[in-house]
Amino acid sequence: MNTYGVTGPAILRRACQDRITAELTLALTPPTDACGSFVYHKLYGREDAASSWRLLKQISTLNTSTITVILSSKKKWEVYLVTSFACNGKDTFSSNHLFIDDVAPKQFEPDSVSIDFGTQRVIAGWTRPNEPDILGYSLFKFQGGGNALLVDTFSTKYTFNKSQFDPTIANNQFAIAAFDSCLNGGLISNYHTPIKLDIQIDAKFWCSKKTVLLWRIYQGWLVSQYDIFRFDITTNTWSFLGFTATDLTNNPGTYQFQDSTYTLNHSCLYFVRAHKVGSLITSTSNATPVNYAHSTQTPPLSIINGVSVFSDKQLNINGLWQKDGSSSSMQIQKKVGASWQTIQISTMNGAFNISDNSVSAGNKSYSFRTLRKNDCGYIDDSCCLHHSMLLGSSMPRDLKWNSYFGWSCPFIKSTFDYTVEIKEGSTWKQHQVTSDTFYVIPNNFYGKQLFRISIFSKNGIFSPNYILYSNEIQMDLGVDTSRFDTLLIPTAITSKGEIRENKIFKISNPAISLGQSTLTIINRWGEIIAKVDALVGWDGIDPSGNHYPGGVYVYLFDASYNNKRISKSGTFLMLD
Repeated sequence: MNTYGVTGPAILRRACQDRITAELTLALTPPTDACGSFVYHKLYGREDAASSWRLLKQISTLNTSTITVILSSKKKWEVYLVTSFACNGKDTFSSNHLFIDDVAPKQFEPDSVSIDFGTQRVIAGWTRPNEPDILGYSLFKFQGGGNALLVDTFSTKYTFNKSQFDPTIANNQFAIAAFDSCLNGGLISNYHTPIKLDIQIDAKFWCSKKTVLLWRIYQGWLVSQYDIFRFDITTNTWSFLGFTATDLTNNPGTYQFQDSTYTLNHSCLYFVRAHKVGSLITSTSNATPVNYAHSTQTPPLSIINGVSVFSDKQLNINGLWQKDGSSSSMQIQKKVGASWQTIQISTMNGAFNISDNSVSAGNKSYSFRTLRKNDCGYIDDSCCLHHSMLLGSSMPRDLKWNSYFGWSCPFIKSTFDYTVEIKEGSTWKQHQVTSDTFYVIPNNFYGKQLFRISIFSKNGIFSPNYILYSNEIQMDLGVDTSRFDTLLIPTAITSKGEIRENKIFKISNPAISLGQSTLTIINRWGEIIAKVDALVGWDGIDPSGNHYPGGVYVYLFDASYNNKRISKSGTFLMLD
């Protein structure tokens, strides 16, 4: 005997029909049976309002949440469920009526489709439509002239693998459609195409500093502007390069931007980001790598090793330079007046050795320098100035010359002294080493002598055999008078009268030079009346121009010459 207890009707939640098999799937919430009165559920339905109700299926399980039945058509059936019995054993409960759900969700657009910077995979994102029955989303790709279903998802974003969308190619077209709990699929959205970025690198990017970014527009919504970014992989730094405003009236299809701020020998990634008009939504392009590697000499090198006098009409200039590309060249320049004159251009890498025959090396010091043009045609290096050594004299035994600054510059730093060389026969001999730029020739050198100055590196910067020379200079050092050391002192002079000879009292000695001897004249009363150079002598005239009277005068003679000192005294007669 049954104890009756069904307390109310079932609640129908959803009626869905398979459009291929016509199978109805009914979702419901069954009633409770407190007194065990349940016997069966009966499902009734009709094709339309003009049709009669039909018993579609009877179910003897109370707690069923899904009922399936094959319908005779694919029309919009109306169904309800009768549950028997109530606790009195005779009453039944009829559920709510429900029509088959054949209304698909409305069409909607994704927020954007982009390229993820980290994975470089296509990603899409969207906002859930404002409809109560949205179960999931179908993601499509335009392929082969039609829509190709890629995947169904219940999320509001999706990352595609590279077999589904290849971010390195153009025209990746993505669309989306929502489906409800009856799997009714909505209309497919418009296709959205992410930005495809391409890079055009100048053939001589290290020269032009010009890289052009080109990209196809984002398709799917209007873009207000495109931001351009560069990520420096070498330094792990970001740079916002600028933006390009869009032309909303005349869509060009593609845009471009030029970057001239990159750093050579750095690796970079570029990408572009589109901003939706009137929204915070953005879309990012693929990231395109560029390696700005360029092999250069660091630092650029063009050095003059030295400038040496070969003859009064020829200077030799040699040094070293390095190319940084096929178009690199090096100029050797000479200063002429206030300007620099190119005397030779070299395109051959390595050492150079040239002669300048348009000089007068015995009269002038010449300045030289190098200028290197890099592969871009820009001057990027210049050596220190080198001045040829000019040897000259200011006094009969004084030699002087200009400093050789070229070996003191930071790129060479060669230590050196100046060697005074004298020619003996056909051979040059080292005479004196000095750090000064002047030298006094000793008094024990006589006759016509040939001198020059030379330098060589003391600290091994250059080979000991690498020597720079000045011009040669000939000095007339006079006669060795020590071989004619004969002193003659007169005994009388005449200061008046018609006689022209012997009017001056002076000594004679080929070994004594001016400034090496003195005469002191004393009158008969012991007064010193004159003190003169013994070679110049005394003329017997006082400072007022009056003649001293005739008579006997005393002289004192002193001389210092040829490393000896002598003194003599005596008297002489001055005749009126």
